[in-house]
This record gives sequence, C-alpha cells and structure tokens, in this order.
Amino acid sequence: MDIVIVGGGIVGTAIAARLGETEHDVALVERSGIGTETTAASAGILMETVIDPTPFDLRFRERARSVYDDLFERSPLESTRVGVLYVAETATFADRLEESAATLSDRGLEASYLPADELSRLGVDPDGFVGGLYTPNDALCDPTAVANWFADCARQTGVEVRTEAAVTDIVLSEGAVSSVETDTGRLDADCVINATGPWAPAVNELVDVSLPLRQTLGPMVALESDDPIESPVTILESKRYVRPTGGADGTGAWVGEYRTGYDDGQRYDPDEAAVPDGFADSARALATVVPALEDASVADEWVGLRTVTPDGRPIVGETNVDGFVVACGMTGQGITLAPAVADVVYGVLEEDLAGESRDRLSPDRF
Repeated sequence: MDIVIVGGGIVGTAIAARLGETEHDVALVERSGIGTETTAASAGILMETVIDPTPFDLRFRERARSVYDDLFERSPLESTRVGVLYVAETATFADRLEESAATLSDRGLEASYLPADELSRLGVDPDGFVGGLYTPNDALCDPTAVANWFADCARQTGVEVRTEAAVTDIVLSEGAVSSVETDTGRLDADCVINATGPWAPAVNELVDVSLPLRQTLGPMVALESDDPIESPVTILESKRYVRPTGGADGTGAWVGEYRTGYDDGQRYDPDEAAVPDGFADSARALATVVPALEDASVADEWVGLRTVTPDGRPIVGETNVDGFVVACGMTGQGITLAPAVADVVYGVLEEDLAGESRDRLSPDRF
C-alpha cells in the first residue's frame, strides 16, 4: 500500500515512525520544517493524568507514556519531571478535582487533592482559591526535538520525508484516494492520513469530509525572571496556565491560555492567528498567583491553535472516503498522546484495532 502522511508535527512524525515498521511504502509531506509549526508553539507538557478521568483515557495516556519512557531512556532527548497543579477558583470545580484525585489514586497513579492553604508549598499564592489537584509525575519536553527524533526513526526504516512541500490537492478515483498533489510534485497514494493539526479542516475539505472540529487560540508569553520558578505547571480554572522554564528557554515561565472546550471554539485561519492585544500585559498579572514572577519581564510572545472536538478526544480512523484517514482534533493533548494515536492509526490500517479504541476515537462516533 502507498501511504502519504500529511503533516510533519509530532503526531504525523509519530505515525510515520510507527508505519515505517510495516511493509507499506510510506511518505510524509510537510509544508515547512519538521515540528516547526503547531508543535513548536506548544508548551511541551506530557500529561500523565486528566480531570474527570475514565479508564479508557488513562489507558490511552499510559500507552503513549510507555513509548516516551522508552524514547527518553534510549535517546539523547530529555524530559523534566515538574508535575501539574490544577487550581480551583470555585467550590464546584474543587469538588471535581477532589473526585479526580480519588479516582486517579484508585487507578494507582500519584495524585492528591490539596486544600487552599497547602498551595503555597508549590509556589502558588492561595488567596482566592479553593484547592487544587496535584499530579507530580507530569513532565516537560522539547516537542520539536521529539518530532525530529520520530522523523529520523521513520527515515531509518525507509519512510520518505519531504519538507517544504505543501499539499495542494488530494485526487480521488471512483470515490477512493488515488494521489496527492503538492507544490513540489505528485505522489501516488492508496491511503492519505491527515495529521495536520489546525490545518485538518482545510485538508478534509479537499475530499469533502466534514467532521466536528473547532479551534481555540493558544496565545503564549515568555516571561524572564532572575531566579528559577520552583512550581509545577499551574493551570487555573479560568484557563490561564504558568509553565516554568529553564535552560535554553531561559529562566522564568511561559504563560498561556488553555482553552479546550468545544463551545469556546470557532474556525480560524492558522496562517493568520495572532496573539490578542493586551495578552502580554495580562500575563504579567499572574505574578499575583505565582509570586516568583513578580519582577519578571516579557521576553517573547507567540500563538498556536488547538483543534478541539465535542467530547475532548481525538478523531482517529478512516472516514467515509475510501483511503482517507484522519488523526486530528487532539484538543490540546497532541504532545501527550502522539505515540498512542500512531498505534491507533497502525491498528486501523492493519485491521487490528481494539473495539474500545474504535468506539471512542473513530470519526463515525459523532
């Protein structure tokens, strides 16, 4: 089978690395460089847990985590364990966090609910907060480096990786995929896999596939401070978050907005997305939450887009167009879930996909 993967971010490259182990002829096309767009704009958080966890969601994350554990053990890439602290500003959300902590603990994961007066030991001013869910094993990584590692692994197994090649059309023959047109040439294809992140709706439209995908803005501001931020990634109920930085990223933190709700989304042009006016100033105001940022200054700002789905899970599987497979709608979890998504794509193509994964992730669930 001739397979063309469209998209060279962390999801597309993870799929390429996984499919490179098969007998198929696989090519990956990316309009710019590997991991230089949405992947590079992300916070690079590997999240072991989730609020309101279900057994499936936790197993799916563990599936990805096992790949990452092996990757960081056998490669020069590194991850940094920092943990995540979800902070409740209302009693209702605090109840959800407390229930989530109990569920996670029952599943054997390290998680605890902290009343407000204990937040200060994690570098968070407790004023105005009700409590928090702390999961200490979440980690940070360089997602662009990981995407390039996946791409290198794919090349070593014979996958053709084409960069600076934008897809202009997907050609159908008798209702099935037959080729992919790019601005650098044509590729024969029995199967096309759409792993283009926020460009996924536009690629779907090339073959008249309609899926419930929306996008939310992910603005980010880099703050520099004199001293390291000794806090976990802190995610507020009101959707702002603080992600500590160090090393090549500079001492300080990235402050972003973590909106993953389908109702918050709309359709954006990924090439025109911009940081909202005033976001940098409002980001500095989070020094009232993480006091270590009090004297921090703005060093940079950028924006990414999250592609979100109604149930918060990715859409992975074959569509109603024969040979057209999607791996999109990561809902802010593309870095975390990429290897598990790659496994599902493998299962789809090899007709060896567990029923639960098909039911929870396939396009026809909506």
